[in-house]
Amino acid sequence: MHKLFDSFAGWYDFHTPPDHYFRDHELVLSLAAHFGQGARLLDVGCGTGVLVEKAQVAGFDAVGFDASAYMIDVARKRLRESSVWVQRMQDLATRDCYDIVVSLSWCVHYCRNVGELRATIARMNESLVPGGRLLLQVAHGPNLPAEWAEDREIGPTGLADDVRLRFRFQSDATRADALSANYAFNCASTGESFNETHQLNVANANIIAELTRDAGFDYVEIWNSWRRDAFADSGNVFVTGVRRAY
Repeated sequence: MHKLFDSFAGWYDFHTPPDHYFRDHELVLSLAAHFGQGARLLDVGCGTGVLVEKAQVAGFDAVGFDASAYMIDVARKRLRESSVWVQRMQDLATRDCYDIVVSLSWCVHYCRNVGELRATIARMNESLVPGGRLLLQVAHGPNLPAEWAEDREIGPTGLADDVRLRFRFQSDATRADALSANYAFNCASTGESFNETHQLNVANANIIAELTRDAGFDYVEIWNSWRRDAFADSGNVFVTGVRRAY
């Protein structure tokens, strides 16, 4: 497990505050609303549980899981214990259970290869009721800049710009569909820091859309952003589809 999700999980809500991705969360809630109050929502790779909490407050029957026990420990500070649990997405085994399954923040790229991702999307399909909605937030490597970017946030003592997370995404020379994601974290007031590289696999929205169709989804689309606009120039996109009703 990477430090970002493991030994530094307690810092996650500092460098990525709960409202950091509020537009993405609004998209999820608007899609869930199509199924009405009490819609059953599963967040695959739920992290610290921010989306699950927002969905529950909005009146949905929301749960989630994450492969990191450290992230789930943080999530259980804001949610009841039964709402979140430790599990790999590759091991999802529920059937005909959820109205909407979502996986944000590029979680699916931690599948090792196309075959494992294909199997994981098929498991997501099986976990949905017929007519249920899948939403995957994915990276499209060809559209991502290779330069470093940086987020600066308030630290644990209230100091501005105390917590910094630098990141960049570069093509992996060994695999055409993979990205190397470099992360550098630092908290000035505590002196805590880390640098690490993650491999993001199958970082191509067109390939993932095809895998989604092959898994039994209809109406598969790639959205350029949370606005649901047509896929164009974004490197951070959404692949969505509806489980085929037989």
